[in-house]
Amino acid sequence: MRIVINASTMVGSGVTQVSTSFIYECLAFEDNNEYHVFMSESVSNSIVKKDFDSRFKFYDFKYKPIPFSLNGIKSIFKIKSIVKNIKPEIVFSIFGPSWWSPNCPHIQGYAYPYYVYPESPFLKSLSPLGKFKVFFSKKIHLFFFKRNGNYFVSETTDVSDRLRKLLNSKNKKFYTVSNTCNSFFRNFKNDNRIKFFPEKECNEFRFISLCTLQPHKNLEILNKVIPILEEKGYNKIKFILTISDDELKKKFNPNVQKYISAIGRILPKDCPYLFNECDALFLPTLTECFTANYPEAMILEKPILTSNLSFATSICKDSALYFNPTDEFDISNRIIELVNNKDLQNSLINNGKKILSQFLTPDERAKEYLRISYLIINEK
Repeated sequence: MRIVINASTMVGSGVTQVSTSFIYECLAFEDNNEYHVFMSESVSNSIVKKDFDSRFKFYDFKYKPIPFSLNGIKSIFKIKSIVKNIKPEIVFSIFGPSWWSPNCPHIQGYAYPYYVYPESPFLKSLSPLGKFKVFFSKKIHLFFFKRNGNYFVSETTDVSDRLRKLLNSKNKKFYTVSNTCNSFFRNFKNDNRIKFFPEKECNEFRFISLCTLQPHKNLEILNKVIPILEEKGYNKIKFILTISDDELKKKFNPNVQKYISAIGRILPKDCPYLFNECDALFLPTLTECFTANYPEAMILEKPILTSNLSFATSICKDSALYFNPTDEFDISNRIIELVNNKDLQNSLINNGKKILSQFLTPDERAKEYLRISYLIINEK
């Protein structure tokens, strides 16, 4: 099979991890496939090309191929020229829309929670201008999703069902392949090769939020949560965020910054080391299709503290302690409850171990992506 793996639009940490994981899993397969991998800067920085054999050819794209800027349009023309020479049997855009249409079957991954979960508190919290921007973006994205291909893959059955209704097209086909965490987590052995922090102080408790500072991640709620914790005497609770120092200074009040460590973007292979130095996952997100943070926490035996919303409860079930993500008092109370209750922590960890079997391994996920690709090619 001659396949284009299109990861040229990936920017965020989550989508970059999924892309990197899939590409590396394909390397482990003993097949005769010809893999042409289109990479954004984010993905390219996470890939060591010399790891790969002659089945793989890599193409770097400095600019995201979108039709709204001169550089983006140039990237689209570059892609089309390369694809014309490759003549792939199928294109798999790990997350769409791709913004261009190949002359062969095309699978696009879907991961826009705003559009399939209109009941999200994130949308309700937006200003009229913000709601208009989401409405406008939705129209554009759905237009290109429809135009760019006929096959779609989502990470949960619920999202696939909602996307089917949203696109409302009889000639489209929808598949579900559950997300997971990459092999770096599943194969992790703590050899202390990488250390991000010094040893913890007495009674220090570290929460990790392994995500970018996107509005729907709701990390800025810490501006309200931390002062409540401080007022109640909990001044040894630290929040580890994968954001930049500039973002910390811009988005977080001076009085809370001393409780936050902004360590910036880190490589996927180093994420388990960071996770392992923390005590629990803190994810106050307002909407998701899926986040690998949940299985990552389960694998590394960390309790989960997250939003009491359907996308989270359907994944974590009884392996998480839940809060109202828009209520700083409820969040602070749940934080204190978790920090003070070792039995609760252990219970959540044990429940997470049981849930892990429901997720595909990275190997199984990659095989499923390829199985769907073979299936579609053979339909022709």
